[in-house]
This record gives sequence, C-alpha cells and structure tokens, in this order.
Amino acid sequence: MKDELVEQYAPRLRELLPLARKAYGSRSTLSPQHDASREYTSLLVEYYSKGGSLIAIAEAVGVTYAGVRRRVTTAGLIPSSKRLRSKATEQDVSDAVARIKFAKNQSITEYHEALRREYEDNGVSLTKIAKALGLSSANPLYYGVARTKLTK
Repeated sequence: MKDELVEQYAPRLRELLPLARKAYGSRSTLSPQHDASREYTSLLVEYYSKGGSLIAIAEAVGVTYAGVRRRVTTAGLIPSSKRLRSKATEQDVSDAVARIKFAKNQSITEYHEALRREYEDNGVSLTKIAKALGLSSANPLYYGVARTKLTK
C-alpha cells in the first residue's frame, strides 16, 4: 500500500518541484511559483495523511527529508505578512545574536523562542542573524520561528 502511495504521488510532486523551488518570500505571495509550492505542500500533506512515509517520498522525489517534514508540519500555519526591511544596526544584530546563543545553551524551546522574539518583536532580519551565526541560509531560523507557533 505504501509503495503504491509513493508511485501515485512522486510523479505529481516531481512535476511541481522545478517551479515550486523558485517560490521565495511569503507563502501568501500570488505567483505561479507560489501556486506550485502550495500545491506541492498540499500533495505532501495529503500523502502523509494517507499513511505515506516522508522518508520514502523524499527519496523518490529526490529532495531532503527535512524539507518535506518542514512543509508537512508547518502547512497549517498562517503565512506571515510581508515584512518591512530590517532597520537593525550592526550592534542590534550583534546583541540579538548574543541573546540567541545564550538561549540556545538553555534549551531548544528557548532558542526557538529567542529567534521569534528577535525577528517578530525586535524586527531583526533572520538573514542578518544567520550570517552573523555563520549559517549559509536563514531557512533553519525561519523553521525555528515556525516551531514556536506550532506549540501555541
């Protein structure tokens, strides 16, 4: 049964993937790329709700398990509104990074909450934070922020 699900969903997901990968910015953006991304996520959620293995579908489609899991777990979250450019100074970013590092040493929950606070409450760009932390992408930080919303 599970192999049948992979055979049923993998081709549809592979077809959407090239366009869905080009969707950047808020999930509420209206564009062909974002439409493909929303459909891709919807199919993953449907597949998973039928008992499909996220590991198996990730392998079949040729994407990472972490990306598939993130899409499924955050699918129900309301997309964030469009954000204004961060007005945080280098010192603001440095202070935010220090608070985030401290929180990370406390617990994963504190870390995610610190990310959310700096991003949503203090308006510090997660891209600037990622760069200061030596990360190549802010995606894991956005996921951390989303995790705080999943637990509320």
